Amino acid sequence: MPKRILWIDVIRGISILAMVTFHFAFDLMYFGFAKSDLIYQPDWRLFERMIAFSFLFIAGLSLSITHRSWINWKSFFRRYGVTAICAVLISIVTYILFNNDMIRFGILHAISVSGLVGLLLLKLNSLSLFFLAVLLFLLNLFIPQPLEGDYFWQWLIYTTETPNSLDYRPIIPWITPFILGMASYQLFKKWDLLETNNTTNHNELSILCWLGRNSLIIYLVHQPILFVGFLLFLQLN
Repeated sequence: MPKRILWIDVIRGISILAMVTFHFAFDLMYFGFAKSDLIYQPDWRLFERMIAFSFLFIAGLSLSITHRSWINWKSFFRRYGVTAICAVLISIVTYILFNNDMIRFGILHAISVSGLVGLLLLKLNSLSLFFLAVLLFLLNLFIPQPLEGDYFWQWLIYTTETPNSLDYRPIIPWITPFILGMASYQLFKKWDLLETNNTTNHNELSILCWLGRNSLIIYLVHQPILFVGFLLFLQLN
């Protein structure tokens, strides 16, 4: 088994478990087993944002780990090409299921575009990246939203033409955790936290590691499985 950075796989595994939990709560609400505004409560909204933050932060850190010395184009296109294709599939499936509430620019879309932008930022040092992330966060904080803008610009920032969506992560502000992940690379390297480990030597973490390594596949299949489960339960009852 190839060596990997153990704690990154573990955090990805925890994040995907948290996402499955959130989507299970959504399904409870959708199928009428919970109150109709369950996931719109402040604590659930915070939980959702923490999950998205963790995925984008790890994606930014991973980009720096893989391409900091030189851009491995084969690896980049393999990883981000698959992510982009999956983002398109998510849009198509959610359009079929939810029509106007489809996911137009969700977490996978944000990771794909952030990865492209991240390539342009690889030569910046950690301090520059940190200040850029803070600047983008403040920009989002102080610019009144929604902005007057065309439907096309919804991928960049929330506009007056942005429709409702089940998952919406515009580049401003959601590239911020991605850039923070890139900024953390040099710090983690200094602390020797980017050493690879053989996960077979950490059996107590093997499940979380497996979930982390297969997070994209789990992201794609868990919601259809949950939906089928709820539909079967309703049929049987």
